[in-house]
Amino acid sequence: MPAYRATQATVLTFTPGASWPVTGYRATCPPGMLNLLQAAWEARPGRRKRNGPDSLPTRSLKDLITLIDPEITSVHWDPRHPAWLRARTEIDPDLLLIALSAWASSHVAPQVPDTDWYGRLEGAGQFEWIREDLDLAQHGLHPNGTANPPAHVFDLLPSLVAEHLTTTGLQLLGHRRDLRLGPTQADGRRTLHLGLPELLIDDDGAAGASVDVLTLHLETVPGVPEVHLHIDLGMTRFATNALDYIPRRGNGDPTASVLLSAKEGFIHRRERPMLLQSSVTIRRRGQDTSWTWQPGVTSILARLTHHEPPSLDELRAAPGTAAGQPFAAHLVHSTGMTYRHPDQDGAPPARATHEHPVGHGYQPRDHMEVLTQVARQLEDKGLVPLTPSPKARTRSKTRLPMQLPGSPTYELEVWASSDRTWQGLQTAAADKLGLTPAASTAACASFTGPIDLTLHRHDPQDLTAGLPRSTESDPAARRAAYEASEAERTARITRAFPRLAHPSACIVEMEGAAYFSRTHQRDPKPLFKKVLPSLRRNVQGLRPIPPANPNPSKAALAKRFPGTDFSTTDIERATSALRDALRQAGHLPKLPAPPGIEGPFELITVWLAPAGERMLVPMLIRQHTHEESTAQLMTTTGSPTERPMPLTALPEALVAGRGRVPRTARAALAEFLTNALSLDSTVNRLLLVRRARTSDKDIWPWLQDSRITFDQLVLPGIDLTAPNADPGRRKPGDQPGLRIIRLRERSDRSAVPRAFGVTQEMVSAGDDTDELIPVTRHGRFSGLVEVGERAFWGINPRPDQNQTPLTLTKFDPAQTGNRTWTCSNPTSLEIVPAFLQDGDNPADWAMYVHAQRRFHAHTNIATTWPAIVHLAELMEEYIV
Repeated sequence: MPAYRATQATVLTFTPGASWPVTGYRATCPPGMLNLLQAAWEARPGRRKRNGPDSLPTRSLKDLITLIDPEITSVHWDPRHPAWLRARTEIDPDLLLIALSAWASSHVAPQVPDTDWYGRLEGAGQFEWIREDLDLAQHGLHPNGTANPPAHVFDLLPSLVAEHLTTTGLQLLGHRRDLRLGPTQADGRRTLHLGLPELLIDDDGAAGASVDVLTLHLETVPGVPEVHLHIDLGMTRFATNALDYIPRRGNGDPTASVLLSAKEGFIHRRERPMLLQSSVTIRRRGQDTSWTWQPGVTSILARLTHHEPPSLDELRAAPGTAAGQPFAAHLVHSTGMTYRHPDQDGAPPARATHEHPVGHGYQPRDHMEVLTQVARQLEDKGLVPLTPSPKARTRSKTRLPMQLPGSPTYELEVWASSDRTWQGLQTAAADKLGLTPAASTAACASFTGPIDLTLHRHDPQDLTAGLPRSTESDPAARRAAYEASEAERTARITRAFPRLAHPSACIVEMEGAAYFSRTHQRDPKPLFKKVLPSLRRNVQGLRPIPPANPNPSKAALAKRFPGTDFSTTDIERATSALRDALRQAGHLPKLPAPPGIEGPFELITVWLAPAGERMLVPMLIRQHTHEESTAQLMTTTGSPTERPMPLTALPEALVAGRGRVPRTARAALAEFLTNALSLDSTVNRLLLVRRARTSDKDIWPWLQDSRITFDQLVLPGIDLTAPNADPGRRKPGDQPGLRIIRLRERSDRSAVPRAFGVTQEMVSAGDDTDELIPVTRHGRFSGLVEVGERAFWGINPRPDQNQTPLTLTKFDPAQTGNRTWTCSNPTSLEIVPAFLQDGDNPADWAMYVHAQRRFHAHTNIATTWPAIVHLAELMEEYIV
């Protein structure tokens, strides 16, 4: 494998002196129209009250207006914005009035269906178009040296690039793609579908469709003067068979995304070929399940289109058929969905259900092929691939020394009705954890070795059974029934398993969510997460290990764990359950100090966990080189005093509802962050802080890309935009020992790009010549990459279980079977040392943080976050 000394990111940037002039028009919504709409919206019965004029439900209107005329280049979410609409020419006002009227009838004031909105709006004002000349390649700099593109560049550039590609075309591996514009988002992001969905049926008969997708968006990096246009290659998978199971996300009803399309236009042929985003809600009430459209563009189009709107019954029973209608609805697959095998000639299939046959992810060569071909089409616009970034030079090691507590003793409970699961856990403890069996009975098994471990078996009987589903149609009655069944189950659990003297962990054998959905029961796992920590049992679930196959095939025998009749997968599951339970019982490695730090060192993080729509739970976690890890919550009215507690005690505090504060409590959140800095201390300490949620303008605006001035700290809660603001910047000498590193993960609006190893090799030009020509090769890269003076990308190594060969590609239409492969390319974590002490090497501190992503005793897989932040994120499962 080549040694990669640099990485190529899937990013384009403008060359010096580039220019992309755009001439067009802008308009705002006439005030008279907005006043009518706002008054009708505020009079709507049952509307959730919000402050400000931006409460109009404009998302569906934005989608509709983007669709109706290809001359419209962008639509702002706020109709009062001076550039609410941008277009190449002045738009026919009749089209806009039709869109506004349909939107008002279906979303703003559906309680008055007979209102002549077209006539009312027509008499309330006229659209005025203002000519403007823009250059998308021009931008300034923030005072800290970060690129400062004007707002219209964020709004226009991704969409205009997508439209330019649809006009000029795109070829991948020599095959031309039929491009289609996808939905726009409020932040200017634009998707581009590289063709129509293609059906795939694998060898087991599993069926599903998929399409390659590009997401285009603009990003900045602290201290970097260039604007980055990200070219993210992804995939959207679609259902073609009837659904068997849809997982629930969060506490509400399950939902599913739907993309809408019309080959000949929803309203008229002049529309651009586009996909629109919609969603459905799946309500399960006892034995009954119903699907309903969520508020969005679907209900508006149903009033306007000449096509028959999509049928939810057809979408549910035959999504492949619904995708082929003139008004097509494509049901988007999400992780966890399963589907029914259709009957063959009236006979039931051998297997009832299947997962999606198309594997997610792409190879490095696929990402680089997209970057190369897109750059080729945009070269005349001055956009070129970002210069490859060098590997950072650092004295820190890629792996931190792992020192575990000396001969600790742990006692774990195992709630297992199945002997098979009990035996599997003992096999995992001996053969995977490297422990020596000391004694074993039907109710207890003990092991010795690096740790002394005792497993106590209990039979939970029916305590782990599903909770009954209510058939009540009245929400209040249904809620009361659920509360009663949960109270009854809680009382029985508490009687059977009294509160322990000290926090420990409990492995609970329980079926998965799909089982409870299939048997029309409610999943009891959320109840266990809420109840057991109050009894000082931190919870680790484990699905039952199935019995051994009495007549195994050769393939099944090859997958068995050596020397046993267990499958390797089942032993791996049992091992993971044991390791996670030990983590929750406090089995954590000791914190090593960074290079060059002598004496005590402290690692700190503050994690802002969501608790419903309106609340947050800020958690302060501290790890010490010479002390045990601790956690602390914010004080609240119900808990006016909060002291540091052992990390193992945090789940009990979370399920008790402690530490919850309103999202609007910005001043209190800023004070909590300030206290985490320990401003009076001189101990060497490092605060790791996530950019998302924390960099809010009222919490810690200094963390924003445009605000960070390296080694000039502005404390949380200080408004940097206030007139005559004096932020009182603090230098390293003012806060001895303090370091602050900002973290941003890829899932934060995909602000961190994918990056792959790049190297050039000299190869022969042919068999009959000695000439050598340079060939660029790409592959997976791991390590730390320097992308700016104080900005780094930390890239994890590939997981051991991912063995997809680099030569495979998903872009060759002659090799459709390649789309069944799952490809894993570890994503980057942006690491920005924002505040360091004099003499510190930023790369050394960035590498120390990056190495923490593999600093775990409970898993061998590198995590998205450094260990301390990862532990904080895991605590979210106890916020119910």
